[in-house]
Amino acid sequence: MHKPMSVELINEYGEHAVRVNVDGRAALLDAAEVDGLIEELGKLRAIMRPAVPEQPLRTHQYVLEIDPCWYTERNPLFDGAVVFLRHTGLGWAGFAIPTESVHRLKDALSAHEAAAKRETHNLPVHALPN
Repeated sequence: MHKPMSVELINEYGEHAVRVNVDGRAALLDAAEVDGLIEELGKLRAIMRPAVPEQPLRTHQYVLEIDPCWYTERNPLFDGAVVFLRHTGLGWAGFAIPTESVHRLKDALSAHEAAAKRETHNLPVHALPN
């Protein structure tokens, strides 16, 4: 069966690259070019319809970053916080979060922390060996 497009990681002369094949024509992309492509695709996807769902789909297996790097700053022209999250494959993504949403996010994270503490305290105690 003919695939109109394929993407594969290759090791070209000791350096990693991505080969993109589209209808029999190939292009090799280095890491910087892949980053640029991801960024451009993100911009294009943002204006496409249908829009990305507003809630995560429970049936989808999302790319998950464990303990991501993050950075926050205030922008004097924006009432809220600017938050950047780093994914090792997708790069940095910035979010301008209004003050009211910052408070709701803080409350939601605090609720998760409190639930985790309750679960930890409710663990069964096992008898120690003699």
